[in-house]
Formats: sequence, C-alpha cells, structure tokens
Amino acid sequence: MNTTPTTSKGEQAKSQLIAAALAQFGEYGLHATTRDIAAQAGQNIAAITYYFGSKDDLYLACAQWIADFIHENFRPHAQAAEALFAHPDPDKEAIRELIHRACKSMITLLTHDETLNLSKFISREQLSPTRAYQLVHDQVIAPLHSHLTRLLAAYTGLDAGDTQTIIHTHALLGEILAFRLGRETFLLRAGWTQFDAEKSSLIFQVITCHIDLILQGLTHRSPE
Repeated sequence: MNTTPTTSKGEQAKSQLIAAALAQFGEYGLHATTRDIAAQAGQNIAAITYYFGSKDDLYLACAQWIADFIHENFRPHAQAAEALFAHPDPDKEAIRELIHRACKSMITLLTHDETLNLSKFISREQLSPTRAYQLVHDQVIAPLHSHLTRLLAAYTGLDAGDTQTIIHTHALLGEILAFRLGRETFLLRAGWTQFDAEKSSLIFQVITCHIDLILQGLTHRSPE
C-alpha cells in the first residue's frame, strides 16, 4: 500500500474510494472494476494506484477498514470482558449484562442500512474466503468470538475450549446475524419495510429472552 503522506484532501479521497470499493466489492466481489469504483467515488482511476497500489491492495484495505470499524465499535465490550476475566470468580449478573450489551450493539449495527455494504463484503468472504477474511478474522472476529465463548462458559460452567461450547456461542450469534443475512425474509414476514430504532429495540427484547433461556438451560445441563 502506498505510504506517501497524504493531505486532508488525500484522506478524503481515500475514504471516498474505500466507501465506493466496499459497495462495489460487496456487490460484485473481485469482479468489480477499478473504473466503476473510481467513478462511484468521484475520483480519477489513477487515484486507486496512487493511494492503494492495485485493486487487490484496495480490497485488502477494505478488509482492514472493516476490522478497524468492528474493533472500534466493540472495544468497550472487549475491555469489559477482560476486566471480568481478571477476577477468579466473575459476577454472573455482570457477565449476563455484558452479553446483553454486546448483542444489543450487534443488533443496532446489523439493522442499519449504513453497514449493509460491510455485511455484503464479509458474507462473500465467509462463503469464498480470501486472505482478506483471514485479516479480519485474526484481528477482530476470532478475539471477539473467543471473548463471548469465555463469557458463556464462565456463566454456565461449561468448558470454553470445548467444541460444543463454541458451537453454542456461534448459534447464539447466528440468531442475531439472521436479521441481516435473512433481512428480506424477515421484513416480508413481519410486514415491515425497513428497520428503525423502535423495531431494533423489539428485536433486542426477543433476543434477550433467548439469551437468558440459553444461559439458564446450559447452566442446568453443565456438570456439577
């Protein structure tokens, strides 16, 4: 990636190119053209070479942007989890509340249209992963997934390293992701045209109920 210092105008151009690239890559994957990306960004096609080097480098820059975005939004939850893990016997109610807060943040992000291109990009990478996915996975997805697994294990008494515990965690996350990946199905079934704050709050109420049922059920099933 080009490391030449950029002015505020340059930073604006890079941001516009990243936003356009996320939209184009999300829609067409690596079949997206630099010409279309530059046109959507309102930039000269040479700007891609100048700021990023190549289309592949721009694709990786999009992955890094996503990793930074996720990190920034979930850093408070990760820090709170680390603080809980520092105690030999973390408070179960604090664990439950942290799981709720983290899931609420996910629901809020995944019901905003502004994050749709991000989701399209990651969804493509989930099904046909490239080194771009590995970048996002290593930097933010794996640590956050691990934190949630450890929280679930600490609450229920399960083993955080056990594959079944990881599956339980992933299934819990799947309930939330369904409102983005199955967005159109849900909107049609609910008779909604879009998500808003009130609708996101209703989704969170239901997910919270499910989380509590999962936590209680797994606690009762865990070995004494």
